[in-house]
Amino acid sequence: MRFLAGFLVGLLVVVFVGAAVVYTGSYNVAASTPPSRMETKLASFALNKAVARRASNARNPFPVSAEVLRDGFDHYKEMCVVCHGAPGVDVSELGQGLNPPAPDLTLPRVQGRTDGEMFWIVCNGIKMTGMPAFCPTHKTDQVWKIVAFVRHLEQLTPEEQKSLKAATEEAEHGHEEGEAAPGTETKEGEPPAAVATPGHTHDPGTAPHKD
Repeated sequence: MRFLAGFLVGLLVVVFVGAAVVYTGSYNVAASTPPSRMETKLASFALNKAVARRASNARNPFPVSAEVLRDGFDHYKEMCVVCHGAPGVDVSELGQGLNPPAPDLTLPRVQGRTDGEMFWIVCNGIKMTGMPAFCPTHKTDQVWKIVAFVRHLEQLTPEEQKSLKAATEEAEHGHEEGEAAPGTETKEGEPPAAVATPGHTHDPGTAPHKD
């Protein structure tokens, strides 16, 4: 009985202290401040438990092939490499500002995930991180192909590495702040014209990647 009372008192103290820290604004939410070791451990624990509970046991239905890897590469180059980088490809300036940082996808703790877990993360994203949910904008088979390419990262070809590196460099140095792209100069007082960007495009009036 005494142990239970002590446990409840301790729990109430923890809750009170936590509430006080939040209410007084003492908790620093700045992305420029690295998370503490406790924050990292708690977040990792919660992430792993949540993913394991919700992910299916499905295996990737797409066997590795040149076509599958090419499709997965196109999506990875467009949406993933700027934050995650790749072997021989540095994370972009945008990715360096993320807190928590996007993980290196060749790490054993990432590659050790099941296909179903990796699919769930790519599909649903992770709250309060820079990881977006891809399923609202991508078809299921496209997400599976991204998973296939993530598995392939440790075997990047020199051509793939060169192309991914070019993508991060383009994201960082495409246009300096306030500088108009060539061919888009406007008269004084006029708003800049829309600039078409290369890469992934969709037919006018269609939602991206929707069935």
